[in-house]
Amino acid sequence: MEKYFLLSLIVLGILLIVCFIVIFKMYKKVSDLQKKQHLFDEKLEGQSVEDLLYDVLREEIEIKEDLKSVNNDIYDIKEKQAKCFDRVKIVRYHTTADNEAKLSYSVGLSNENGDGLIITGLQYRQGCNIYYKQIKEGVPDIELSQEEKRSIDRTNVGEVIINNN
Repeated sequence: MEKYFLLSLIVLGILLIVCFIVIFKMYKKVSDLQKKQHLFDEKLEGQSVEDLLYDVLREEIEIKEDLKSVNNDIYDIKEKQAKCFDRVKIVRYHTTADNEAKLSYSVGLSNENGDGLIITGLQYRQGCNIYYKQIKEGVPDIELSQEEKRSIDRTNVGEVIINNN
C-alpha cells in the first residue's frame, strides 16, 4: 500500500510540474495577446471595430463614385481631343522657277476624324498671298495642290519637308 501511495505521489508531482509548465505557457500567450490587443486599441484610437468597418465601407463607396466621375471626365476629354488639331505638317517650296528661295509654304492641321485646315502662303516678288482650305472627314472643300496634299498627309506628323522642285 505504501508502494502505491509513493507511486501516486510521484505521478501527482509529475502532473503538477506539467500543469505548471502548461500554465506558464498559457500565461505567456495571454500576455502576448494582451500586448497585441493594446497596440490594436492604440491604432483604433478608441473606435470600435464596427465603426471602423462602416467608415471603410463609406470611403469605398465615395472612391467608387469618384472613379466614375474620373472615368466620365476621361471620356469627355477623349471626345474633345478627337476634334482638336493635333497633327501638323509643314511643306516649304518655291512658287516659281525663277524664285529659288523656297519661301512658300503649306501648313496642314488635322485631327483624328480627318477634319482639318490647310494654310498656304505663296511668296511672289510682288508680295505674299495667303489662302486656307478646309477639310471635312478627309475631303477638302477646294482641290488641293501637290504640296498641300503632302502637308495634310498624317503619316509624317510634325516633319518639315523642303521640296527640291
